[in-house]
Amino acid sequence: MSIPVAGQKPEPRGIGGWLILPIIGLIITSVYGIFTFIRDLLPVFKEGLWPALTTPGSAAYHPLWAPALIFEVVMGVALIALPIVQLMIMKNKSRRLPKLMVAWYIGVLLAQIIDVVLLSQIPAVANQPDGGDFKDLARAAVVCAIWVPYFLISKRVKNTFVE
Repeated sequence: MSIPVAGQKPEPRGIGGWLILPIIGLIITSVYGIFTFIRDLLPVFKEGLWPALTTPGSAAYHPLWAPALIFEVVMGVALIALPIVQLMIMKNKSRRLPKLMVAWYIGVLLAQIIDVVLLSQIPAVANQPDGGDFKDLARAAVVCAIWVPYFLISKRVKNTFVE
């Protein structure tokens, strides 16, 4: 931390500036995670789709459905819980937060890559025309390319997360 010289503007610190955007992103991610978990994953288990997709011999069976659905559930829970944990750590201005945020963004990108690769191996999913998984992958790559360097080199980040 530097001591400001007379007439020199002090270095940025505190939750403000561009740092507001990752906070908003974490909140949106958690809320959207709840929504998509309820909309997309719960029906698989409530409406009897799990046995139809994972029982050998059924019309919709594919051996990758079970691992794909389990992966989706684990990632769904992570997309709800981890942003909340990060926001709590951010509130405390913990020096661990920048590394956690870098790990978060890289982890989301890796999870998207795994998801796209895994689901593209299931013909019923691979033949879908929407391409939503590739949009999510591209979004995760752009977010990672912007925010990983920010959390590694930003003066505001370095001056804020010191406890």
